[in-house]
Amino acid sequence: MATAETPKPVETKADKFKRLIEPRVSKALSAIANIGGLAAKTSYEYTDVQVAKVLAALEAEVAILKGRFEKPDAKPKGGFSID
Repeated sequence: MATAETPKPVETKADKFKRLIEPRVSKALSAIANIGGLAAKTSYEYTDVQVAKVLAALEAEVAILKGRFEKPDAKPKGGFSID
């Protein structure tokens, strides 16, 4: 005799957004905090130009992110190089 399976509740787009956004934002914030750890002059040596490049890259990606929420067809820029 076959057992009746309980149908899975349908996940709405809003539910899916909520499920995915929290861990992704938490991961991004953690990554940024890790980058901030590199600011310790006692452990690392860097130039003002390098710092400016890092901050510009992060700011540019945040600007792209903002744009994607306003226009979802925008594509992310990609990687980063200090040189």
